[in-house]
Amino acid sequence: MMPSWISLFAVALAVLQSTPSVPAAVSPQVFVGTWVGTQAWNISAPPPGTDQQQPVTLTIDYIDGKLVGTLTPFMGGDDGAVFVDTRIVGDELHATATFGRPSQPGTAASTASKAPADEDEDQPRIVPKTRARRTSWKDTVKIQFVLKADRLDLKGTGDVTMNDVKWLKFKYDLSKKRSRY
Repeated sequence: MMPSWISLFAVALAVLQSTPSVPAAVSPQVFVGTWVGTQAWNISAPPPGTDQQQPVTLTIDYIDGKLVGTLTPFMGGDDGAVFVDTRIVGDELHATATFGRPSQPGTAASTASKAPADEDEDQPRIVPKTRARRTSWKDTVKIQFVLKADRLDLKGTGDVTMNDVKWLKFKYDLSKKRSRY
């Protein structure tokens, strides 16, 4: 008969070998950069008259301990998908994005939170009447990206919902944009 500690060790070893291994979380820096490639439909019957693959650019930065990103164009035009929430799950980037025009540095959207500049006391101050912004159909669109980086390649999917109802699916095949020396 085996000693009890050997049988316990054998049971523990069997349990460890039977549990699936979870990939270790990767560094956020793996996803940082400018990625270029294609966005393709990931549904059985794409809309008629649409391109099967559309060229896109995904820019991801690491700012204040958080990944921020913009995919342009998204669904054509000048609009993009802007990351609003990101997290790394194992070796994948899970990002929730909204649909719309990305704010550019120096625009009203990016300077709205800054303190007003010094004003001359002699000049009258014009204060615009506050108006409620009308909601757009774009405000109800959310995109859930799942992206996996493999050195210089980034592949994944984007599931699009409108009013929390599944709407569209895309797949992405991107490569890291390299600078010329």
